[in-house]
Amino acid sequence: MNQLQNDRLVHILDGLKAGNVPSAGDPAHTAFLQDNAERSGLTPARYPGLFKAIGSGGAATDRAAESSGVTDGQYVEFISSSQSNKAVTGRAVLSRIRPVAQAIVWLNVVNENGDTKTSLASGVAVSFATQTIFVETNPETALPPLPTGTMTGIISFAITYLDGTVEVSSTAAPWASQASRDPVVVDPAIRSDRKTGDLNDIVIGLARGYDNNQGTRNKTDVDYWYWQNMHDLGTNPLLVPLSGSMKFDYKLAPLDSYPPFLEFYLAHKEGGISELNGGDASRYLPHFRIDDADPEGRTLTFVLRASYNDAGNAIEFPSKKWAADTQAFFSARVTVTFEDYERHGSGWSSIVSSLSPDTDSKDGVAFIKPIVYVWHCLVAGTQITLADGTTKAVEDFTSEDVVVSGDGTRPVQATLAQPHSGPITVLEFADGATLAGSATHPVVTPAGTVHAGALAVGDTVLTRHGTTTVTATRQETQTNGGLFNLWLVPEGAGPTTMIANGIVVGDYQIQVQLLRDAAQDDRAVRAKLPESLHVDFDSWVADRVASA
Repeated sequence: MNQLQNDRLVHILDGLKAGNVPSAGDPAHTAFLQDNAERSGLTPARYPGLFKAIGSGGAATDRAAESSGVTDGQYVEFISSSQSNKAVTGRAVLSRIRPVAQAIVWLNVVNENGDTKTSLASGVAVSFATQTIFVETNPETALPPLPTGTMTGIISFAITYLDGTVEVSSTAAPWASQASRDPVVVDPAIRSDRKTGDLNDIVIGLARGYDNNQGTRNKTDVDYWYWQNMHDLGTNPLLVPLSGSMKFDYKLAPLDSYPPFLEFYLAHKEGGISELNGGDASRYLPHFRIDDADPEGRTLTFVLRASYNDAGNAIEFPSKKWAADTQAFFSARVTVTFEDYERHGSGWSSIVSSLSPDTDSKDGVAFIKPIVYVWHCLVAGTQITLADGTTKAVEDFTSEDVVVSGDGTRPVQATLAQPHSGPITVLEFADGATLAGSATHPVVTPAGTVHAGALAVGDTVLTRHGTTTVTATRQETQTNGGLFNLWLVPEGAGPTTMIANGIVVGDYQIQVQLLRDAAQDDRAVRAKLPESLHVDFDSWVADRVASA
């Protein structure tokens, strides 16, 4: 970073700390973002859409919000600056509800020591058709931590939405730690005896499973079952268990006089952030205690857990609008007051979901896996064909039932159920059958498996005894209803299909794979974007391939 670039960074930082959000078209902020792009190796020739967005100076928009309370947001997840590190590292997240075409997010970490401000680390994330974006600093260009001073993370971004509007802005957040080690996390975690399924995520099943969370009956690849047989609630809040401990550098002040300040976040892959902090999180304070087993009084313990059909003490985030599995990223930051406040002040420690390994065990930040919530997907009353040729409504299944599947039959391993108020896709067929459920439910055609919402009039689908064609498609709105799915035993001949109202469809496992395949299809992503961003997207794909 040259002197002019550093001066612009200092100018932006001072303004943000004073509470001044960059105004639309602010030339200093525009130049600062262009500096970020240049230092990130992004050029106008290869990323014309980005530089057009920066140049437009679109003001930060009002935070979009869902009725559940999920909103737009961005925050610094952590800055790792322990003296054992060779380089400062940091990470931030930005999430938007409105459909995003392109988003570029930068994170700059600055050390302030009096009037001296030093840029220690920076990073960039470029994404397309993605609602939640994580940005990490680049360890190859980062400097070692300084022995004194305070840290601040600056999040800057340029977003182009699918409707053509642009949002350009920056925010800043201070950071400190004073934790003597990473937190010990017991929950949430992948079940210790689970060796199959999605081992990159902690999997939480909602609404109906067959386990008491003790592992005695859990034969699925799910780590926690919550809200079992409670899909008639109308909505299922998203629960996150949290138990473990945090150890700090100094003795903690009595919690009855100086309770911890709790901040909990859940960033949703499909857009939006749920936040619980301050008064919203105060209900969880009684479950944080100073560990009696620590004679130095530096360890904080916490146990927040749910039962199989009740929220218990688990962290309760509002329900989210979706009709298929979703990945969510949990973050918890706990701020404590030290007994000798005049000398030591306060300290923080954090637990964050991460796709990357934890490389520092002493920076006060523990990495856990992201969380996947499992639920979907056919309306109540959908008739599933049993092994004996009779049918049964999808909502009435148990794990003892056996269905026609693949090249034979399969037992049901678990059922999934969720309350649902919102859109459903309805398909009508030439043989008189009707199928209704989420747009993402897999339907099998002679050419392969597709989402129900991708079918059009005239398309051919498989039936138990042959084929039929789609004669009509429409969207309806379901109110206070439910969506259901089956999770079949994976062992057996052929794919884990089932017969729903006479139509061959996929079970939960096929739906998950279909969603993953769609998300990784560059051609499908490019087709969603306006033509003005095609050069940017092609450059991004080329950069990604070159760095692989």
